[in-house]
Amino acid sequence: MLVKFFKMKPLSFHKKSRTRGGFNLVEATLSLGILSFALLSLTPLLTLGLNTARVAHSSRDSAQIAQSLIEEAKQGALPAGVAYLDFEGNPASSSATAAYKAQSTFSAVPGSTTLTRLTLLITPVGAPSRAQTYAVVIPTP
Repeated sequence: MLVKFFKMKPLSFHKKSRTRGGFNLVEATLSLGILSFALLSLTPLLTLGLNTARVAHSSRDSAQIAQSLIEEAKQGALPAGVAYLDFEGNPASSSATAAYKAQSTFSAVPGSTTLTRLTLLITPVGAPSRAQTYAVVIPTP
């Protein structure tokens, strides 16, 4: 008996067709699910950051308004009482268009005839919980 030896082709598990690589539907759905879960978990941080930015902006504006009112008081141009101001510290035309309410009080410093204590209470309109109090001793005008 004659045995023939045939050359066998190696087994190949890959097709040699031109297929493009990419993601299938399951992989895309899974990655979108993970991404949406990550973004959903970051939402409270975004809210906290926006609130912190709002408070910081209000505090900065209050400090700038207080500084300008203190300079007016040093010149003797600031009357005691309530003033309504816009975002830049300029007098507002009415209390309805005001962004800040500034209440100033003057009191004598005990034991001194040349010094006066000025107390400013600056409140953002619509947010009384963010009121800022500033006190300074100035020469009596």
